[in-house]
Amino acid sequence: MIFKSLYLTVIVRVLGILLNSFLISYCILSYSDLLILINLFVILALQILFMVKRLNQINYDLEYFFKAIRNNDTGVRFSNSKNKVYRGLYEQFEMLDKEVRDVKIENENRNQYFKVLVEHVGIGLMSFDENGKVSLFNTAAKELFNKPHMYRLHELEHIQAGLSDLLKDLNAGEQKLISLYRNGELKQISLKATELKMLDQQLKLVSLQDIRNELDERELDSWQKLIRVLTHEIMNSISPINSTIATLMDLYIDPEKEKTIALQQMDEELVEDTVEGLGIIDERSKGMIDFVTRFRDLTLLPQPNFKQLDLSRKINAILKLMKDQLEEADIEVKVLKRTDNFYVDADTGMIDQVLINLLTNAIHALKGRDRREIKIELSVNHQHKPYISITDSGCGIAKEYQSEVFVPFFTTKASGSGVGLSLSRQLMRLHGGSIRFTTEIDQFTCFIVQF
Repeated sequence: MIFKSLYLTVIVRVLGILLNSFLISYCILSYSDLLILINLFVILALQILFMVKRLNQINYDLEYFFKAIRNNDTGVRFSNSKNKVYRGLYEQFEMLDKEVRDVKIENENRNQYFKVLVEHVGIGLMSFDENGKVSLFNTAAKELFNKPHMYRLHELEHIQAGLSDLLKDLNAGEQKLISLYRNGELKQISLKATELKMLDQQLKLVSLQDIRNELDERELDSWQKLIRVLTHEIMNSISPINSTIATLMDLYIDPEKEKTIALQQMDEELVEDTVEGLGIIDERSKGMIDFVTRFRDLTLLPQPNFKQLDLSRKINAILKLMKDQLEEADIEVKVLKRTDNFYVDADTGMIDQVLINLLTNAIHALKGRDRREIKIELSVNHQHKPYISITDSGCGIAKEYQSEVFVPFFTTKASGSGVGLSLSRQLMRLHGGSIRFTTEIDQFTCFIVQF
């Protein structure tokens, strides 16, 4: 930017210097007066000095301005700001300074807002660097650990052994549930981590939430559902037994004499009725024993024997195993794979059981349907963890049954045991995975096995 007054000032200064130089040359050639030459040289030096000083003034002010900005000093005042030569430029400086000051105030307000938000949020938050130095430890985390300050991650070892290593090893996006005893009280803490980079520093942010109340409610709800199923199953066995016993007692008791009938009164029909009644009691007793055995097997699962397993080959093997069932039901199977190699550490027998249970349920869901199709997809989620989805084109799961799907012994099948899905979910939990489903009435049901 060239200002008119500055332009004129430079021209006048240059002309003055040229004139002075001409006079010095003239004096040297025409006069030999030393005093005049000295005066002319002094005047020339002063002219050059004033010109350089004037031109350098803007450089000094720029340096001063940038230093002030770098040191977060937004109250900059320029001593030369009233000079008409640079008035426009200094006005721009002041406007820029005001904008920087406004941005700084806005950032400070936003910073204070987020600080208050972090402190008042009900979830514990803490962040630490690779060396375990804690940079964030909010109020909820302080109350959770009953610790007013946290400077180093290893201080958590005083609270519970192995806790600091657990937080360090927690991967981004990973979620874990731990039990924590504080002041004689058990807390169920859900941990979830994410990683972020600030400047050159790598930080890990961990959220800590006490979900004990939610777990207690879920546990109570699960127990209530299980008790309803157990009560229903037991009553189905006990009622016929009681009824049969009462009938047999009526056969052997004389209502008039209020005592058992005499041996001579027994005939062939009475014996047949007795044998038939005992058969009913025997059948229902065996049914109860079978039910209790299945319940015991459901609660006493062995630990998985982990080996590297190729899920792609496993799906092919299961489809070959169930080929006859699928062909008999006239079901079309489509297999979608992102790649042919999906390796996980798993117990092959347990995964077989999970996949067979899900495919068997899908086959059952397609009975009576015009379009009978099962789609099996093998892929990875946004966290690059493999999953298998099994989708059938069945009638879907009714809304009133969706919350009961994984309850042990709950079934809508006439001949079902209600164990398959509950067992499959427990098997996947032993693998650190999960099973969930989505459904739409009269459209589809999709079960997702997440590893």
